[in-house]
Amino acid sequence: MQVLLDENTLREGVDRLAQQIEDRYRGKKLTLVGVLLGSVVFLADLMRRLTIPYGVAMISSRQMATEEDRPGQLVIHADSLMPEVKGRHVLIIDDIYDTGETLWELIPQFDEFNVSSVHSAVLLKKQGRQRVPVAPDFVGFEIPDVYVVGYGMDYRGYYRNLPYIASLTPEEMANFRENHT
Repeated sequence: MQVLLDENTLREGVDRLAQQIEDRYRGKKLTLVGVLLGSVVFLADLMRRLTIPYGVAMISSRQMATEEDRPGQLVIHADSLMPEVKGRHVLIIDDIYDTGETLWELIPQFDEFNVSSVHSAVLLKKQGRQRVPVAPDFVGFEIPDVYVVGYGMDYRGYYRNLPYIASLTPEEMANFRENHT
């Protein structure tokens, strides 16, 4: 496991994003919509740094992994959002922008809720993996195309608790699978 972003670097990045978000949304009715489960740590840190008023909602979105640890079908549960977002500016908060399919599927769903606008903020953006013509509006860090864990992100349910972001090699993932099945 190799550390890509340490605790201090993450803190500085979240501070920078918070300032950018405040500059854009000052004086507007804002709701942060966290994408469960990976965004929880990022969202909590971002919430503590924002000084403007905002609401918070959560949405469940899960990319079902295949046996080979490749992304599978995207499942989204957005039915509980209506009271929190109607007539408001929505900022989707997600941990990582990989292929872009999560944002691609999520953004149009907000049209049903009569929002003022919908934008997105991600902690990480992987280089070279995008498959759709949508990009996040706010990006904390660009990273290489590696599998990352920590700061809320997991591998098969483990490593979410790491206070930093690290990469796992294919060999480390294979060893993990052998020892945790």
